[in-house]
Amino acid sequence: MEGNHYGIFATSTLPIHEPPATGGAIQGIPYIEKITFHLIRLEDGFVLDEKILHNDFVNLTHNMGVFLYDDLLAIVSLRNQTIHILQIRDSGNLVDVRTIGEFCHEDDELFLNSNAQLPRINVQNGLQHSQPNLEDSFLTGIKQRLLSFIFQGIWNEEKDHTLRVQCLKKKFYYHFQDYADLIIWKVQFLDRHHLLIKFGSVDGGVSRNADQHPAFFAVYNMETTDIIAFYQNSPEELYLLFEQFCDHFHATSRNSLSMNFVSSHSNNIHALEQLRCVKNKASSSSQFVKKMLSSSLPYSCQSQSPSPYFDQSLFRFDEKLISATNRHRQSTDHPIKFILRRQPYSLKFKIKTGPEAGNTDGRTKKISSFLFHPILPLVLSIQHTLFLQPSVLNIHFRR
Repeated sequence: MEGNHYGIFATSTLPIHEPPATGGAIQGIPYIEKITFHLIRLEDGFVLDEKILHNDFVNLTHNMGVFLYDDLLAIVSLRNQTIHILQIRDSGNLVDVRTIGEFCHEDDELFLNSNAQLPRINVQNGLQHSQPNLEDSFLTGIKQRLLSFIFQGIWNEEKDHTLRVQCLKKKFYYHFQDYADLIIWKVQFLDRHHLLIKFGSVDGGVSRNADQHPAFFAVYNMETTDIIAFYQNSPEELYLLFEQFCDHFHATSRNSLSMNFVSSHSNNIHALEQLRCVKNKASSSSQFVKKMLSSSLPYSCQSQSPSPYFDQSLFRFDEKLISATNRHRQSTDHPIKFILRRQPYSLKFKIKTGPEAGNTDGRTKKISSFLFHPILPLVLSIQHTLFLQPSVLNIHFRR
């Protein structure tokens, strides 16, 4: 938002696991009685507006289920398979722009309801039979768009009618139920009109290891309601786009100038060399592509730090222990070193997590998370341990 006047915060009741699937909800997705998104004025902490979802599930961990781009907010309902698009107005209001899922156009529901009221008569042997209402058996609008795009793509592969039919049987009809069973996992804005949508199985939608499940990616135009691109599991084409144009997937807000300086393999030669080194060491190229795309796309909103200490043209560090991506890392008893990338290649500074005196029990598994100030030499580190031991918070600064 212009001037950074507002903040969006989310609260929810505790999730209920293995609830009954009622009202068209997806079986196997947890249930949260109330999820509230608060629009807060940062100047005084006043709550300006709220968006409340009832009996739903939104994955709030690491902003997995939400994405903020300029004044647009996307919220992904896993349980009801709905993408809510909201706009944050300068007046301090959350306005519903569109809802994508069961319907795509604003008047889709009106059109279906008007046609559902028409009598359906089937005449056989001179007798009139009322046909059952098939409305409940319809696929959702977004699923119809997806299946139509897949069908059309396979249709266009062959010109000969016989070969075309065989190709459709093998590639579309044989896998029809697999496509129909796909659910929306995650969404991000590519720009103000296009969404990158990640589809997969129900099990992968709530799994902590979603990258182990097959994933499919689609580009959706919100204005035309068309799917304009679809990528199957481990697509080499999408990976090449990701490798060469990684920054375009970040969908950086025009007001977040500092985010333009985040190092990536499409703007930094050192990051690119590191990525290709990992790829060359992988035992299977297709498995590497699958894991890389599944774990990286769509990007999570506000998940990367623009701190200059993560500029790989300036410093070299162990990305297994720390990186610009905001996620938990394996903790170590040894300090994390930042070494100058240029001569004299000397140690510039170190970050030591955990208690100042060190850990007495080296067998305890520990993980760490870091919060870097965008421009100042200030870092917060939090070391977590298992077995309900208290976390250790340290404040690091350069003298």
